Amino acid sequence: MADKAGINRSLSTIRTELEYLRDSGVLNPAQFGSIFAQLPQQGGIPSQYIDPHYGGPQMMNPGAIAQQAQDPSSPANPAHPNHHAWVKSFASRLGQAATFGAGATMGSDLVNSIV
Repeated sequence: MADKAGINRSLSTIRTELEYLRDSGVLNPAQFGSIFAQLPQQGGIPSQYIDPHYGGPQMMNPGAIAQQAQDPSSPANPAHPNHHAWVKSFASRLGQAATFGAGATMGSDLVNSIV
């Protein structure tokens, strides 16, 4: 794990940049408050904030999904007529995090290939 001084420096930089975005009108106060509340405290202490839009952490159980995929009456089974709708709802449950992660990875790869 990184040293506490490095963590505090990074958090301070993030807070400063968020305040700049808020003051510039790029982030509205609600967005700023939501993002700011999710930041860890100084020293790397994790935030206890849970965004109400997501209703708290939802754990997906890969074993249960694999069992459902074996059951012919379950929409998780590829042969089931409603499989496409099930996959679509499953993907939507992943939310924007997967999309953001993939975009960030591709952007990073692009930048690294240029440099």
